[in-house]
Amino acid sequence: MIAKFSVNCARIVLLLVSFFAFLGLSYAADAARGEPIKIGYASISGNRISFWAAQDAGFFARHGLAPELVFIATSAQGIPALIAGDLAMFVGSPETAAQAAVRGVDLVIVASSDPTQYKLVVQPGIKNVAELRGKKIGIDRIGGSSYYATRRIFEKLGLKPEEVEFMQVAGGGVQRAAAFRSGVLSGVVTTVERLDRSNIPYHVMADAIAMGIRVIGSSVIVTRSFRDRNPHLILSFVRALSEAAHWTKNPKNREAVRRVFAHFLRTDDPSILDLNYRLYVDSQVLFPHTNIEDLRSNLSDLGDSNPKLRALNLSELVDNSFVQRVEAESRATRR
Repeated sequence: MIAKFSVNCARIVLLLVSFFAFLGLSYAADAARGEPIKIGYASISGNRISFWAAQDAGFFARHGLAPELVFIATSAQGIPALIAGDLAMFVGSPETAAQAAVRGVDLVIVASSDPTQYKLVVQPGIKNVAELRGKKIGIDRIGGSSYYATRRIFEKLGLKPEEVEFMQVAGGGVQRAAAFRSGVLSGVVTTVERLDRSNIPYHVMADAIAMGIRVIGSSVIVTRSFRDRNPHLILSFVRALSEAAHWTKNPKNREAVRRVFAHFLRTDDPSILDLNYRLYVDSQVLFPHTNIEDLRSNLSDLGDSNPKLRALNLSELVDNSFVQRVEAESRATRR
């Protein structure tokens, strides 16, 4: 009887040991896989390189994240998906986030990219500003970032908005490039690698950054409730993004960076990969702070159609604390 009891006890102990070992292995496997998180992003452009590299070069995984990257053509579609809870984060237009914020949606910008390298490109036969009068100019939408970037460029060139016909082309920069190629548009404010990628001839008439027009390329946007519940996820994301930026800027990684461009741009054309590398790697910011003054300038234009934007408290919309912490960690490591 005692022997039988001992055998049963041994079996129970063995089962318990096996069970807890299984739990331990499952936990380790989950930790190795990282925490699933769905991140949307608008626009397929080379200025996404640190974001893409964080995924392909393993920086997200290193910081315990297992993101699913979801391309959404426009911020006007991405922000509602974020609000609905379909996305944990959205990388897109800070202006669209601000417009939602003044409607009472509780959003927070936790990081931003460097200014977009917008250029006013026109058909090759157009040689001066006067020739644009009465012509169709492509924009994403009235009130969008490219619309106000275009207006600011025209202002500096001495061209009034009412002297051209703005044509809204939905679906992002790729669609505007296609409309330009077709000849429907005489001009468009865009980044030139989109045109080069498709071998579309063009003439650059103006450079936004050279004119002092700094339009924030994109921002990392979350709901305030997500930020408050998951600060560890946001911190891990920002750490990965910053490390990826450092990695891409190291010349030793040039070929690996070109492979990341090739993956997301879906091209193996060496000239396109070299162009994106030249345009976007050196200009990257290592610590993606959101420049509040740049954002304020952008929103001042939008205030023409929505005066509430001028009263928006940007210190509540923007939270640079995660980037500041990552930068402080980097300084401490270098000591």
